[in-house]
Amino acid sequence: MAEGRVVYITEVPKANEVRLFENEPDVMKAQQVADLLGVAPTTIRREIFRGSLEAIHVGRSVRITKTALLKYVEEQNQ
Repeated sequence: MAEGRVVYITEVPKANEVRLFENEPDVMKAQQVADLLGVAPTTIRREIFRGSLEAIHVGRSVRITKTALLKYVEEQNQ
């Protein structure tokens, strides 16, 4: 008998739904975003400076929300 867990219908993604960065934190450092996208941190900072990627500035620190990252990725795929 196969073992597993019960999966509720609300947990099953729709056929056309893509769940990017599902297991990532809601707020990330530039380095974390760079690692996820496979680019250098300077590329992330450049995209923030250009206004292509929204970021939150806390003092000298920069943080990117998961929502902003998903929006950026979606815009790049158009």
